[in-house]
Amino acid sequence: MRHWPLPLGPTSETETNCEQITKLHSNRAGFKLSTMLRIQSSHLPRCLRATGKYWAPPVQASVTYRQASAASTSQDQTVNALPQQARVVICGGGIAGLSAAYNLAKLGETDVVLLEQGSFTCGTTWHAAGLVGVLRPHPLIFALSKMSANLYANLEEDTGLSSGYRKIGSVILAQTKDRMTYLKRAAALARARNIDHTLLAPSEVNSIVPWVRTDDLEGAIHILDDGVTDPTDTALSLARGAKNRGVKLVEGVQVKAVLSEDGKVSQVQTSLGDIQCDYFVNAAGQWGRDVGLMSRPIVNVPMHSTAHGYLVTKPLPGLDVKTPYVRDYDSLNYIREWSGGLMCGYFAPKAKPIFHDGIPEKSAFLSLPEDWDHFQYHLDGFLHRVPAADKMEVRQLFTGAECFTPDLMFLFGEVHEMRNYYLMTGFSSLGITMSGGLGQLLAELIVHGETSLGYWSVNPQRFSPQQNNKAYLRERVTEIEGTNYKLSYPFGQYKTGRKLRCTALYARLAQAGAVFGEMMGVERPKWYVEEGDTEEFVEDIQRGTFSKPGWFDMVKAEYWACRESVCVMDMSSFTKFQLEGKSATSLLQRLCPNDMDVPVGTVVHSGMLNEKGCYENDCSIARLGDERYFIVCPTIQQVKGFHWIARHLPKDGSVKLRDVSGQYTGLNVLGPKARDVLQKLTNTSLNTASFKPFCYKEINLGFCTGIHAMTITHAGEDGMLLYVPNEGAVHVFDMLMKAGRDYGIRPAGYHALRWLRVEKFYSYWGIDFNNEHTPFEIGREMRVKFDKGVEFIGQSALLRQQREGIHRRLVAFVMEDHKVDKDLWCWGSEPIYRNGQLAGMTTSSSFSPTLGSMLCLGWLNNTDPQTGQTQVVTHDYVTKAKYEIDIAGQMFPAKANLYPPKLVTKQPLHG
Repeated sequence: MRHWPLPLGPTSETETNCEQITKLHSNRAGFKLSTMLRIQSSHLPRCLRATGKYWAPPVQASVTYRQASAASTSQDQTVNALPQQARVVICGGGIAGLSAAYNLAKLGETDVVLLEQGSFTCGTTWHAAGLVGVLRPHPLIFALSKMSANLYANLEEDTGLSSGYRKIGSVILAQTKDRMTYLKRAAALARARNIDHTLLAPSEVNSIVPWVRTDDLEGAIHILDDGVTDPTDTALSLARGAKNRGVKLVEGVQVKAVLSEDGKVSQVQTSLGDIQCDYFVNAAGQWGRDVGLMSRPIVNVPMHSTAHGYLVTKPLPGLDVKTPYVRDYDSLNYIREWSGGLMCGYFAPKAKPIFHDGIPEKSAFLSLPEDWDHFQYHLDGFLHRVPAADKMEVRQLFTGAECFTPDLMFLFGEVHEMRNYYLMTGFSSLGITMSGGLGQLLAELIVHGETSLGYWSVNPQRFSPQQNNKAYLRERVTEIEGTNYKLSYPFGQYKTGRKLRCTALYARLAQAGAVFGEMMGVERPKWYVEEGDTEEFVEDIQRGTFSKPGWFDMVKAEYWACRESVCVMDMSSFTKFQLEGKSATSLLQRLCPNDMDVPVGTVVHSGMLNEKGCYENDCSIARLGDERYFIVCPTIQQVKGFHWIARHLPKDGSVKLRDVSGQYTGLNVLGPKARDVLQKLTNTSLNTASFKPFCYKEINLGFCTGIHAMTITHAGEDGMLLYVPNEGAVHVFDMLMKAGRDYGIRPAGYHALRWLRVEKFYSYWGIDFNNEHTPFEIGREMRVKFDKGVEFIGQSALLRQQREGIHRRLVAFVMEDHKVDKDLWCWGSEPIYRNGQLAGMTTSSSFSPTLGSMLCLGWLNNTDPQTGQTQVVTHDYVTKAKYEIDIAGQMFPAKANLYPPKLVTKQPLHG
């Protein structure tokens, strides 16, 4: 396996300041980890920091490394001349950009130019650890991991240059009972996805990995399908394959600007000249944000670099190179064989942001100063887990740069700022694992205009512009890095980078006891604690669990208030648009499958579909006037939804679209007493005869005028959703709480809303379905009007699906024989079995106090187990079968329903 050049030791200035430490570093043959522990670890980094410099691999070593790479691929010399025109320009010669180039060429698109400011693999690829793990909870990440592994394993057959990929397997250790539950949930997914794996008792671990300590373990899982690859060889093999097919690869050229014309990519300006192009791919790694800032218009690429690394030891006699690598998640470490020794990589619980004021020039192969203080926690874990490490000699404590996004997921897809500008960056330490598969998706997107996998979860449009604030990113990434290995509980929330976007009622809600979560940077209440509850109590009930959560009783009380009296929910985070103009109605008729030419004062639920008939957006739309509409969408649609509507606006400017999300406070007043409370504050008649469900009125409440009132609640309960101008929000909230005092009014959070909506079978965009699913597949055929006289986008696809039948269906499940107080809960992503055969996955879940049972929503497929071919899902297929849901290896019976249970719908459902 080729090895990158390692820093040989500290600078001479450091040696003068720190003689004892210098001896250890300049003579690594005598540097044992046991010796390191006898020296106060805080001394070393102070000495290194005293120089005020980063120290990089010696230039000589870097040059030697590049020459060796060139020699090994002598026929792959890059093109020096820069073409003036290309169909696709890729910025970045790391593994991501090279995979994009290779896969584009494989699909026949060879009019491609790849630009690298330094040399191939510089940046972060050259110092990557090369792990390729396939067992990932998220379905997209799992699929991409498999695609990457398959590509790397077979790359040599196509290019003649080995990637160094080896399928050696991995072992994930569990030190706690909760971690073991996590592994059992992972094993359930592995079984469903045909990943070769075995759950291990502690006593079985040493038969696979003999050098790890096991007496403190609860268990482990052995994943036989995991592998490792050589990042440099893999990248260079991709480069050879791309060049052999005609792609132009240019090193030593900097991108200066990316320009647009008529909203589309038109030109890339570089240090060697300009290139006219149709598509631009930002695969610039940690420079990706800077490239975004160079673009015109500016493109938001939210990510920030941290100091990230690993320890490498000298060879350990007898170490088998085929030994699976180990992920000791609870120590935040991974351990793998490396050139006969061990590598211990880490994900710091509190990461160190770097380059906040800019990435240094000439930092292509930069390594940062060793920081033993920062590594101490991980060193302790390594020495504990590998007893033999105490006597091992250190080769290097390497620290390099890695970039992370605000939610740990990478950035892929078209940006909203200009057409044909794609991101493929921000990998958050998963660049090697993801790039092979993601390059295939990018090639599909550019060549075919669509992909074989849905990728909304990594679409850059999931972030608000505020989340590209660099100070916010610097704080958030301190937490993000460690999240890679920290135990991921359901509904977990980040603690850093909070209060980025606060609603007008934030202070009032906090005073009322709100426990906040955030979505797209917006703070919103999850639930409320009672007056007098201590901070320790609040902290305790937020501790993660896979079972009945600590907030159960609070949410249950809110639920019953919504069903029996009256509650107020702050729903200000929802996206809000205003659309108006002489052809606004015609536009919405084209965008929406439902009939939008309805009487003024009507509220319509409708999706907005793409040509495949799948949901690009899901909205509640109120008609305010003849050509005026107020559109309410999920929070996560603020950028994406606006972009989708805007790209379809008439070119003549006759229709105007405005994002008014930050101008209105959303108050959801719901429950059987909601209208009575509201009536005390207005002269407008609010009874059901004069203000029917799914209607809109502009009303006054107290002193506040111009309130958009809609008789929908997104929970299936009676009430109204009020959009109050922000300046009147505090007044209206205070008046509501005062007027509702005799009715037992109380605030409620989003967890209560989740319980209410799941039991009514209300599915949510981005949680239960997205732009891969059609109205027929989620049971909303009543919102598709083929006879409205206007052909809507996606109509042909839906007519075809109506004729041929659907091959999957979103279904509601009621858990049976499940003890809520004792058993593990269903939280989403649990396998669903139909008559003993895998048939789908859950998406979301809730507890229904009315039914006294857990409920789940989930996708049901009809796949022939012999041929793998999908077949039509019929009513009988859904209802006439035995179902079980696998929760961490325990099967629970469940009843499938296509409609909400009758017990929770005694009265007609409201919106």
